[in-house]
Amino acid sequence: MTSNHPRRVLALVAAAALALAACGTGGSSKSSSAAASAKSASITTGPGVDASTKTITIGNIGAITGPAAPLGSAALSGTKTAIAAINDAGGIDGWKLSLLFKDAGYVPQRHVQEYAAINQQIAVLESFGSPTTKAIQSQVDAAKLVTAPLSWDSAWSKDPILAPVGTPYALDIANGLHYLVTVKHLAPKVGIIYQNDEYGADGLRGAMAATKHDGIKLVAKAPENLGDTSFTAQVQKMKAAGADIVVITALPNATGPIVGTAASLGYTPTYLLQGPSWLEPLMTATGALHAKPTPIADALAKSTYVMSFATPWGNNVPGMPAMLSAWRHYAPTQLPSIYFTWAYAQTRVVAAILKKAIEDGDLSRAGIAKARLNVGAIDTGGLTPTVNYSPQPGPPSSSSIINQIDANVVGFLKPVASGITSPADSAVS
Repeated sequence: MTSNHPRRVLALVAAAALALAACGTGGSSKSSSAAASAKSASITTGPGVDASTKTITIGNIGAITGPAAPLGSAALSGTKTAIAAINDAGGIDGWKLSLLFKDAGYVPQRHVQEYAAINQQIAVLESFGSPTTKAIQSQVDAAKLVTAPLSWDSAWSKDPILAPVGTPYALDIANGLHYLVTVKHLAPKVGIIYQNDEYGADGLRGAMAATKHDGIKLVAKAPENLGDTSFTAQVQKMKAAGADIVVITALPNATGPIVGTAASLGYTPTYLLQGPSWLEPLMTATGALHAKPTPIADALAKSTYVMSFATPWGNNVPGMPAMLSAWRHYAPTQLPSIYFTWAYAQTRVVAAILKKAIEDGDLSRAGIAKARLNVGAIDTGGLTPTVNYSPQPGPPSSSSIINQIDANVVGFLKPVASGITSPADSAVS
């Protein structure tokens, strides 16, 4: 795709300028370039860092096959777009980023194998999924390899090597239930259907913590396993218990059948979806606005809220114009997706950590780990909640963005609240 059309040139310039501001990349004067060159000559390096070419390799173990492929593919597109925009804007103080991607298909053992294959070739890592990241957590900790998990397990908050972006699952669910009961004034009888692994367990933890406040009653809970195709038992359990709100902490390929089964049984609760339970093709065949609606589109649009790890597509936040410009230039075939937004923002956060390490003169594993602890607040331009890293353990953010499904907007998510917290947060943070 060329960029010789004047509007595209202007858009690319705008994207580059905002990418520079977000990542804190340096200026282009001769004096600053000379200073940067002198500094790079003496910088401490480690695996995945080539001082001769000023290249830093980011590893990414994702899922473009398997049950999470639709999520993982959009996330990979966001990562690639952010890297391309940063590099075309001059890199990070003149250092360029290189991506080394491996597909593990959302299978923990494959994740371990791919990590073993690339861990000595990368300076930092992006790792997709909770159960998969859990499988390598002890190894990245031992290697002091700063890892940005593409997931929101509460366990990440206490690990000084992991660099999560967004609010942990448990906090999100507690915040969402608090909002539905105290702001929307919905009946407080809650049920939860959760994936039977680390991901689902953290959502359950948040739902259970929420019962300590606001008069919330957890009247039913039911696990489901990856690969399940029938959810009748889980839905019947929710219906029999009289759950007015049903939390779903699963993957989208379970969300669809759960909602469809409930509709067939005449059961129409309000749904609260954990972020990764949502995917745009739940509403239309392709995930695009005005495409053929799915059989469950009406049921979802009736009363469904989504806990959002990123700001919905096209929303009016400072970082959105640059992201959309980069998307049009580098990934025009990618359908609008909240997973694209999140991975794009996360890669900018990784770049900010690397910039801090460059400023400290240390791109070794230990140097990047130190930068992660001391980089402080990182503003993603509103694409995600502001990230704040410090030497003290704790979640990088604790407030939530809440959306309602709307069949008439691109991406199908309409923000209804942001900055939401809950009195239950202290029990799960």
